[in-house]
Amino acid sequence: MRLQQAVPKPLTPFLGLTLIERILLSLKQKGITEAVIVTGYRSGDVIEKLNERKIGIKLTFIENPEWEKGNGVSALRAKPALENENFLLLMCDHLFDPDILGPLSDGSGRSAMWIDRGLDNIFDIEDATKVRLESGAPGKIGKNLKDFDAVDCGIFYCTNEIFAALERTVSEGKYQLADAIQYLADKGRLDTVDAAGKFWIDIDTVKSLRYAKKRVLDSLSKPSDGAISRLFNRRISKHITCQLVKTGISPNMVSLIAFLLIFFSSVVFAFGERLYLLIGGILVQFSSILDGCDGEIARLKLISSRYGNFLDSVLDRYADSLVIFGLAYGYWTYHKDFLVWVLGFFALAGVFAFSYTNARYEAIFERPGPIRVPLRRDVRLFMVAVGAITNQVMITFLILAALTNIEVVRRIIVVRRFLS
Repeated sequence: MRLQQAVPKPLTPFLGLTLIERILLSLKQKGITEAVIVTGYRSGDVIEKLNERKIGIKLTFIENPEWEKGNGVSALRAKPALENENFLLLMCDHLFDPDILGPLSDGSGRSAMWIDRGLDNIFDIEDATKVRLESGAPGKIGKNLKDFDAVDCGIFYCTNEIFAALERTVSEGKYQLADAIQYLADKGRLDTVDAAGKFWIDIDTVKSLRYAKKRVLDSLSKPSDGAISRLFNRRISKHITCQLVKTGISPNMVSLIAFLLIFFSSVVFAFGERLYLLIGGILVQFSSILDGCDGEIARLKLISSRYGNFLDSVLDRYADSLVIFGLAYGYWTYHKDFLVWVLGFFALAGVFAFSYTNARYEAIFERPGPIRVPLRRDVRLFMVAVGAITNQVMITFLILAALTNIEVVRRIIVVRRFLS
């Protein structure tokens, strides 16, 4: 089923942004500072939305009253603004991983089209624009090709030759961009850029929109995720994030809420009784789940920031201190066993040293270090939650203290050998 036109297609909502906002922010991530947007259907709505949004890129709008003829006519309308420039030409309904762009030119002086040779992974290949390669260069291009080697990703690097091609094809009554691209290919003036397995998709149907959302949500997992995040937390946090991106809540606000949950759990722990340990343990684990949402929102909305990462890291360290102190205090008030302070101290020292040495290790080796003892923060909080819920505070502190400090000592030895 085709997408309904309740709003102009560029304004189709997609995980907290419209399609065109997502494309523009992807360009901003790659250092592009200016964009020319050719508008057609309900042009005023698109212009108003983007002017309100303030993407952070200089926008020039060109209206095309003949938008129904074809996208080649729309592309030609941009000639006055771009005829002396080399530029990227993108579709408003083609989403892509920003890393797909890579270097924009190899200095050949020719235009280029991005292609995907991974035919087994193309969504709705029947509707895709196919490309038959001849000696590595584009030969035939079209939706109805039976014999083809790749598909068109809807991303083009253009020299001013594109406008001569568009003028030629439009004058012949061929109004699609693909006609001009075919013209350049026939003249030997078109190169290819291999998408190399990077994510991209043409959002044309309800089914493709759902598939794209699933792919983007699945990509939220990070290589640095611990075992609990991979197996449990992300499965829940992604659903929470899907709702939060529809609101105006910022990633930093989510970080603060997750911290306040930990703070509240430490207060609950301080009462010491079994019921309070149960409630506090549940709150700790829910905070751990919510702690993943701030980064997910930032990545979905393409607004990740160094400050956000810094703030989240600082709040995490305060939260780790509070939860261990609250748990130790509650156990001591209820059992009057001084040993809990000793174990709690070494557990807290180990947690801090674990996080600090991880950052220093990466700075020295310029890569993430292998963690022989899998105790990333999601795992540590899960251990605290389980220890509280099962009323095994002393054992939890003992395990945390032993494992974190063992890993810290191992890193010290590895770094010493490396720097000797």
